[in-house]
Amino acid sequence: MMDSAIKSADRVLDVLELLCRRGNSASHSEIAYTLDIPKSSLSALLKNLVNRNYLEKNLSANTYHLGAAFFALSKQGKTAKNILKIAKIQLGWLTEKTKEASAFYLFKGDHIERVLGEEASYPLSYRMTPNVQFTLYAAAAGKAILNCLSESEKVTYFKKTPLKALTNQTATTEAAIRKKIMVDTTNNVTISYGENSVGVIALAIPILREDQAPIGALSIVVPEVRFHANLERLCRESLITAAKKVDYELQTI
Repeated sequence: MMDSAIKSADRVLDVLELLCRRGNSASHSEIAYTLDIPKSSLSALLKNLVNRNYLEKNLSANTYHLGAAFFALSKQGKTAKNILKIAKIQLGWLTEKTKEASAFYLFKGDHIERVLGEEASYPLSYRMTPNVQFTLYAAAAGKAILNCLSESEKVTYFKKTPLKALTNQTATTEAAIRKKIMVDTTNNVTISYGENSVGVIALAIPILREDQAPIGALSIVVPEVRFHANLERLCRESLITAAKKVDYELQTI
């Protein structure tokens, strides 16, 4: 016998797929007949989908249509599929512009993961190995993402995350981290001074979805011995420009 939770999940998917096939319009009776769902069970299911904006009901025609949440979810899927291609182009531009290593990090809930990297040509540079995870509270890209989370998300993050010193520059209390992020962020660009790796300075800017939720972050990483005011200004300007280009491309998907 099929588990009731699995059966309900199947019915939700069946309804959404049916509306996609049927030109995005079907009545309660049509859905019940086509999918062989008891009308009482279907009423509760449709009500829940309408309440969560996955469906909309046309009261005059007494039909159901795919809602805003469905299309938003679909767009998020397209964004996830295309973000790496879009970010890779901007990493090439960032490294060409600044002559320093750059990377793109995906936000993974309680950490970030470097998924793309562009190496600098200097003998002394930071290796951009992919599939490496970093904390939100110490790495520049993580701090940039942490900065744009909602207050409730920040509270949850700090409650469940052990705060450990990675270097002698790492802040290890919630209050100190919050203050450091505020001080270290200007025009949406966040900097870290050896908080994640000794001798490494990084700058990062978050990449956001339309609803302002973070997807990830672009970052430029510079050995401390090569860092100076003019390079910092160039990195900041370049990150802002690159983020705008990524945002523009995401909007056209």
